[in-house]
Amino acid sequence: MNGAALVFLLLASQTWSLCPTKCTCYLDQKGRKAVSCKEGGTVGSLNLDNVTLDTEVIKITAPDDNTNSLTMSPVFQNYKMLEEIHITKSNIPQLGMHFFWGLTKLDVLNLSQNNITQPLDHNFRGLSKLKELYLDDNRISSLPSGTFRHLHSLKLLSIQRNRIEELTPRIFMEISKLKVLKLSGNNLRELHPEVFKDVQELKVLECRGCALRRLNNEIYHLLPQLIHLDLGDNEIKTLPAEELTDLIKLKHFKLDGNHITIIHDSTFIHQPMLKKLNLARNHITKISQETFRDVQNLTDLDLSYNKLEELSFLAPVSDLLEVLILSGNHFKLKTLDELLTLTALREVRLSDCGLADIPFEIFPPNLRSLDLSGNHLSALAKAVLPTDLNELDLSNNRFRGLDEDLLTLIDSTPNVQLDNNLWSCDLCHIVPLLERVNRSVLFSEIICAAPYTVKGKKLGTIQRNELTWCTSPGYTASDANFFLIGEDGKVGIIAAGTSVFLLVLTVLAIIGALCYSKRHAAKYYTHEDKIAVEGESIFDNNHSPLFCDGELSFKFPLDAGEKKISIATIDEIKKEHTITNGT
Repeated sequence: MNGAALVFLLLASQTWSLCPTKCTCYLDQKGRKAVSCKEGGTVGSLNLDNVTLDTEVIKITAPDDNTNSLTMSPVFQNYKMLEEIHITKSNIPQLGMHFFWGLTKLDVLNLSQNNITQPLDHNFRGLSKLKELYLDDNRISSLPSGTFRHLHSLKLLSIQRNRIEELTPRIFMEISKLKVLKLSGNNLRELHPEVFKDVQELKVLECRGCALRRLNNEIYHLLPQLIHLDLGDNEIKTLPAEELTDLIKLKHFKLDGNHITIIHDSTFIHQPMLKKLNLARNHITKISQETFRDVQNLTDLDLSYNKLEELSFLAPVSDLLEVLILSGNHFKLKTLDELLTLTALREVRLSDCGLADIPFEIFPPNLRSLDLSGNHLSALAKAVLPTDLNELDLSNNRFRGLDEDLLTLIDSTPNVQLDNNLWSCDLCHIVPLLERVNRSVLFSEIICAAPYTVKGKKLGTIQRNELTWCTSPGYTASDANFFLIGEDGKVGIIAAGTSVFLLVLTVLAIIGALCYSKRHAAKYYTHEDKIAVEGESIFDNNHSPLFCDGELSFKFPLDAGEKKISIATIDEIKKEHTITNGT
């Protein structure tokens, strides 16, 4: 055993020997001594009994159904080596004065998911080296000016999902090194430029779900270093072309979940560095042909769940786009031809687009990921799909089965989704899939939707001799060859012969019934009661309705003035007497 390993074991044994009850002590990925207490249910003042003074990371949390109820106490001042403190899901109501004094090495303070209502500046005294502060998911309703003024080295501040309705001017006083500010989930409605005068080095600003109707242009002017801007899930209706003029370094821009209807010419003319743009879940019906004219680095574009009908606006970035998300838009197939011009495209998502058929090639050959889920596809030709896919999603469609050609492509695709289709586990549709159940969980986990005898069963639990005839008349020879599948073919032949035999019997029965019906009717309408009286005279006439030379009449009953038809005897017929029907 080398010296380094021995030192490691000694440190680990020392740490474990002094570990608090119901906690775990270990060395983290950076080799730091860490204590983690996550069973929950702790009530009272925070204490650090049995936590060694050289501990560098403390994590106290709880499961959702057994949270802690802690009050803060000045227990950290002797832990000079602490670099991270995480106390979450512990119902802490407030922070005490100078509780963190002297923690000159503390980099991260995470007090998320508590009941803190109003942090004050003195709560953070002594944390001049702190770089990250998390106060998410508390009950903070207001932040006085200068709340964070003792945090001179702060780089990241996250106060998401609180109850803040207004940011007080000079709230960010003396934290000019701040690079990341996360305000999402607060009902701010409006951001005032004055608030951002102290943090003009911001690179990341997130205000998602803040009920914003717009962002004041002056804010953009004050934050020229922004690289990442997230304004998703707000109430923004317009995006004027001149609004983003000052954001020349912007790379990631999220505007999803707003109420924008049109993207005008040159909207992003001053964002040559723009790389990722998210405009999903708006009401966009039109994007100008010149919108992306001067964008030089756009690789990811999300336009899902809008009302777009054409894609010609993509021409300026046809050799740049790598990821294109168009889900939830209902395009005509002819419109999707534009995809073939996007030569750099690697990922396309077309879920929930109402596609019922893709009869011709629309995807660029270099595509690696394709999402066609949530459509109405019941068949798909192998020829329309790129040959080198890594991901293919065909879930939530109307496939009853897949032919051998398409399955050959699927066999070579590492990640495939096939769940929630209308799989018909019968001889017409499922045989090629059944033959693959032992190759992959993908096929064995398929759930049969029909016929009723196997509905709800996994394909991997079904034997071939359990398969029945087709549950739908629509199938082709490629689906299944009934008479070339070994023993199962005999079942098909016997069933076919039986069906033909039953059909012939049915036809004969119908013919017999018709003949009987006609004879019975003739007997009734010729007055059978009088035939007995005239029985002897029947043979006096040589004329028969069955062998008449003239046209047979089916007029019943005979007119009163007419003689009744009589049947001639065999002898009289031989004499060839003339049949009379006199009056």
